[in-house]
Formats: sequence, C-alpha cells, structure tokens
Amino acid sequence: MTLQSSTLIAVLAGYGVLIGVGGILAALERQQAHQQLVEGLVDGLTSGKDGRAELWRYEPFGLIAWLEPGSPPPFSGPQLLESGGQSWMQSRVPVLLPQSGRHTLVVRQNVTSSIARQRTLLLLLLAAAGMASLFTAALLRPVLRRDLVRPIEALCSRLQSISGLQWMRGPALAPEEQPQELQPIAESFRALQRRLAAAWQRERTFTDGVAHELRTPITLISGQAQSLLRQPLADDQRRAVASIDAEARHMTTLVRDLLDLARQDADRLQLQCRPVDPEALMLEAFDRLRSLAPQRLQLLPAGAVLPPVPVQADPERLLQCISALVENALAYSSGPVQLELCSFPNQVVWHVRDRGPGVQREEQAVIFQRFVRGSAAVQSDTRGSGLGLAVVRLLMEAMGGWVSVAAVPGGGADFQLRLPLQQLTSPVGPGAG
Repeated sequence: MTLQSSTLIAVLAGYGVLIGVGGILAALERQQAHQQLVEGLVDGLTSGKDGRAELWRYEPFGLIAWLEPGSPPPFSGPQLLESGGQSWMQSRVPVLLPQSGRHTLVVRQNVTSSIARQRTLLLLLLAAAGMASLFTAALLRPVLRRDLVRPIEALCSRLQSISGLQWMRGPALAPEEQPQELQPIAESFRALQRRLAAAWQRERTFTDGVAHELRTPITLISGQAQSLLRQPLADDQRRAVASIDAEARHMTTLVRDLLDLARQDADRLQLQCRPVDPEALMLEAFDRLRSLAPQRLQLLPAGAVLPPVPVQADPERLLQCISALVENALAYSSGPVQLELCSFPNQVVWHVRDRGPGVQREEQAVIFQRFVRGSAAVQSDTRGSGLGLAVVRLLMEAMGGWVSVAAVPGGGADFQLRLPLQQLTSPVGPGAG
C-alpha cells in the first residue's frame, strides 16, 4: 500500500508545516505586541509626561521597566529569557530624556501565558494531525480497495481468463469497460494483443500452407521407397531405400502434427469419436507397435478388472497418442517400455512407462507445450521437433480427456492417457477398437 503510506505521510507533513508556520506566526505576533508596548513607553518618556528614572511595575500586565544610564549595547532587539519558571520578553532601547539626557530603557514583559497558549494550540494541532491521519487511513483503505485494488484484480483476472487462442484471434479486452484510471493500461494490452494476433495469423497461414505443400511430395517419396523395397535389391541399396522410407515416415508424422495444430488453431480439427473398448484398443496398439522393439515393448496385465463400459474416443487418434508416447519412450530410454491399462470408477488410464532419465518435476507442466523439449531430450542425441507431446495433449483434450506424466520409482517416466468412462448399459459393439 505505497499510495496509502504516501498519502498519510503527506497529511502528516501538511500538519507539520501548519504547526511550524503557526509557531512562527505566534512568535512574530508576540514580538510585535511587545514592540508596540515598548514604543508606547518610549513615547511617554520622550514627551516629558513621565520622566522618572525609577523602576516601573505594571503587575496586572506582567510588565517591568526601568531606566539605565548610557546607551544600550549594539544588539538590543527583543530577547526571550527564562527566569524562575517564567518566560520574559526583554528589550533594551535608547531614549533621550529632556531633563537627564541619554538613557537605556529596559522593558521586560511576562509572556509565560502566551507561550503556554501557543504550546496548547500546538498540542491540539498534533492531536488533530493524529486524528486526521487515523481518519484518512480508515477512509482511504476502502476507497483504494474499491477504486483501485479491485479494478486491478478484476483486470488481472480477466487477462488470466483469456486463453492462448483467444489472445491470438483478436482483441478480447475492451478498454472502455475499465475504470478511467486503467483505460490506458487496457488500451496498451489491446494494442499488444493486436500485434500478437497479426503475428500469429501470419505464422498459422505459413504453417498450414507449408504442411499442405509438403504432404504430397512426402507421400510420393514414401510410396516410391516402399515400392522399391518390394523389389530385389542389393543389401546396401536396400539399407539406403529403407533409410529413405524411415525419413519419409518421420516427415509424414511431423507434417501430420503441424496440420493438427493448424486445424486446432482454426477450429477445424474434427474427430470421429464413438464408444471404444479400452482393453481392445490397448491390444491393438501393442500389436501395431511390437515390431518397433520386440524385445523391449511389454504389455502388462490390466491393473484392475475392467468394467464392460466403453470410453468415448476417436480410436485412430487415441492409437496415435499411444504410438507417440511409445516412440518417445523407446527413443529416450534403453530399457523395457511397459504398457498397462488401469481402470477406476470414473475413468480409465493407459500407462506408458520407461526406465529412462525421466522428466524433471519443474518440466512436467511445460513439456506438453508446443516446441518445448525436456532437458533429457536436449542433452541426448535424439532428434525431435517438440510437437509430439503437444499434439497428444491437443487430441486428448479434444476427446474430453487429458495427458500427464509422473516419475517412476527407481527412475523413468510414466506417461498417462486418461479418458472418462461412459455410463452406458449396452455392450460395446464389435470393431470398437
């Protein structure tokens, strides 16, 4: 609450200035009254009305005056003296008496009550400053809360609620809906959002166009390579053609991922969701992927008795997600890769476990973002685009599920695909997997 503290300091400083100025004015007023009194006495003496040289006392007015022979010292202005617990204002002025010549008039006035009143007034001002500070603090806090803190919190909440795609698709924040004090900030955010949206649109158009342009030649290269592999070839020729086919498959996967991301950004991603038997789909995934590493890929028994309840999913896309996780596990680990299906009262989970370096805890929440690779992937020689896990998350969320990763005791990573169970009474039809 820097603003509140600054305001309280300003209030106290104002009262401090007021007290200081009041003290100075009171002192000047006291000196002026004393000077007028002295001038009156001097006029009375020099006019001959009162030429006595003895001591004058005016007790009701707290005044004592007397004459001394000779001239006063050079400094003869009013002085404040303390004597016997009393405060006195004293002046020494020269007078020329008609009968006795040059003398010094000493005038001493009791100002104890005046100074006491001044101190009382200062104490009252100090008390008023304290009360005003407390009142200002009590009043300022809810005002700041209502007019500044809450609008800022609402603005922050509004900005946090805007998803990445909403930021990129166009302005989602209206400055005119904000308080006047926050409108320049909101306008700056909207200008930034427009620039981001324009840059994102250019990137999306480029990615979509490149992916479509690459798909046809890659398909031709892959088809020709597979055709050559069916022909009798020498060993070195067969290895070369197999390498071409493997690279074409890798590029096909990359282009497919780019197209999926571009379609999702444009709200054109379409899935063919239907009831799917989780166990049948796991068996199909194992059959498809077993050839990648027959000695390493293992299918574990189901973690629990699976109920005859399907999940709602696109079977081909779900197989694509499992395949992406298995290929990652095979690439980043050298030990066995285990597949396991577990069932819970409201969901099923497909596990893909490996014994590789695992995923650091601080990276578990970010490796599913686009173009992000974990530290283990960066340090290894395994190539990757940083799109595979992002596409897995995209597809799982589109099917109403989610993907996560956890650490395996003893080292490794456990990637989990989760989908809610569909509460259907009819059995799963044939061909659901």
